[in-house]
Amino acid sequence: MTKSAIDELKASYISREQQARARHARGEKVIGYFSWNVPEELILAAGMFPVQLSGSPDETTELGDQYMEDFFDGYIRSIFNRMLTGHFNFVDLIVIPRTTESYLQLYYFLQEIERLKPEHEFPELYLFDLLQTNNWLTGRYVRGRMDDFKQKLEQVSGKLIEQAAVTNAIKTVNRNRALLSQVNAFRREIPPKLSGSDLMRVTGASTFIEKSTHSQRLENLLDHADQLKPLSGPRLMVKGSPLDNTALYELIEACGAVIVADDHAWSERVFEHQVREDFDAMEALTEHYHLHSPSPRQFPQARQDEIFMNIVEQAKVEGVIFYIEEYDDTLGWDYPGQKKMLDAKGIPSLYLKKQSYRQPDEVTQKVAVTAFISSLKQ
Repeated sequence: MTKSAIDELKASYISREQQARARHARGEKVIGYFSWNVPEELILAAGMFPVQLSGSPDETTELGDQYMEDFFDGYIRSIFNRMLTGHFNFVDLIVIPRTTESYLQLYYFLQEIERLKPEHEFPELYLFDLLQTNNWLTGRYVRGRMDDFKQKLEQVSGKLIEQAAVTNAIKTVNRNRALLSQVNAFRREIPPKLSGSDLMRVTGASTFIEKSTHSQRLENLLDHADQLKPLSGPRLMVKGSPLDNTALYELIEACGAVIVADDHAWSERVFEHQVREDFDAMEALTEHYHLHSPSPRQFPQARQDEIFMNIVEQAKVEGVIFYIEEYDDTLGWDYPGQKKMLDAKGIPSLYLKKQSYRQPDEVTQKVAVTAFISSLKQ
């Protein structure tokens, strides 16, 4: 039944490290990574278990605060603290992508901690130096980094990664992306039949459990889609800083809206594009992560704005909520231009700026969101 399929995926989203920890306990190799910009296809091809790691807004960061300045993004501070406490010591390698300045600085901080404070033990680090300027030379550089990452995984696993294994892994992940796109279509319906918070849980779960298991649960959900109930309320989109939990979505939906689209690091953008299967496998992965893996450092900006507005149109969005983390130094610069584009289409927007990751002002958020939704209904 659909309810059980969604419930299973929700449970995987909530207990996001459970399967990885169990595999580690059995002696299997586990590769942890941050963000959706790390080629999990290569980890799968190496015969190891990939798991996306994240922070937690419910945990304090006293240990990390001793070393890291106040102006770091809340989720980066939380990740840093978890690293120092050994929370992620169930993985054999941690891959950090260079897709935001915050992640790059996190890598440098952790390297310095390794040198100065060896008592803070955490897994070996690897920087996946992904650059995303849209030109041929950058693409060649990314191909070199892709080959280097493959060699690193071979070193960790102790065996060579065969071309056929990479091809099969690409097909496995592509199938999962295709199924996620089909599930996301329920949000696009009029009226929508899937909430934004449920879609975020369903999507996030794909990086916490075995890929084939996740795909099977998505197929189960699709097979019983007739049981999904229509939802009511203004059709909203959420855009901005990374959201590795559903708290904001739940608040918005509790105020009477339906989130039918989103554009941030844990959103539908992560499955919008598939890796080419009619091409050399390593070149196909290079092209995908160089040009199509969404991140704040993806250029040119005009192309990213075009994708944003296309989502607004396709989802028939009635209003957009911009969510910007309190120490963001990138996405806030894009807001004025994006607001102008929405204004030109007659689409209202709400700007939630300087939002705390660990201690959000939910009362103020609720007041602003409620007023925004009321204005849309009027």
